[in-house]
Amino acid sequence: MQRTSPWSGVTLLLIALLVLARVAEAQRRGGHYGGLTLGSLCSSAETIGNGLGAFEAIAKPTPQQQPALDELKAIAKLHADAMKPACAGGYPATLPERIAASERRLEATLAGIRKLQPALNKFYGALDDRQKGEVNGLLILPGV
Repeated sequence: MQRTSPWSGVTLLLIALLVLARVAEAQRRGGHYGGLTLGSLCSSAETIGNGLGAFEAIAKPTPQQQPALDELKAIAKLHADAMKPACAGGYPATLPERIAASERRLEATLAGIRKLQPALNKFYGALDDRQKGEVNGLLILPGV
């Protein structure tokens, strides 16, 4: 029988509450939640950062694994910072402006993913099978 930490349930509850709050906010603004939108790209960097906090709480990295997680968190922070200018401004008014905004956001997202992937592979590779099983369902990214 596999034992789970009481913190696992608390962490999952917090993540669920964050998702529900985001859905409610989108609905309050008259929008929808789900699918790949300009806004979901912009929030994906923040989602990754929040997900790494959940990784740490649930996976409980060993002292040998912590440097890889710290490196991943630092790159995620840089990615979130890089997304801010690409996502600045309101919703574009015209179709050409929307396409241009989409291109900027997609380019910034792709650049961030290309920087995150090696660090994520390094951290994930350092996890044992139990830790991998616990973190695999934590982070759901837009467009996947």
